[in-house]
Amino acid sequence: MNRFHACATCIYYRIEKRADGLYTYCRRLGYETKPNYRFNCWTPKPNVRRLMEKEEGKEESH
Repeated sequence: MNRFHACATCIYYRIEKRADGLYTYCRRLGYETKPNYRFNCWTPKPNVRRLMEKEEGKEESH
């Protein structure tokens, strides 16, 4: 896994404001999660994917 792999960088990660505070959850899996959790179903957000590709390009040029 790479350093970007975490729920907070996934397209399915959501945050809701509720009366009792913030609720963070996975829209795909349907249950509560935390920003730093990791699951195998991870799909990076477009901006994260670009960062990963940029870093990958730097590694290949060395």
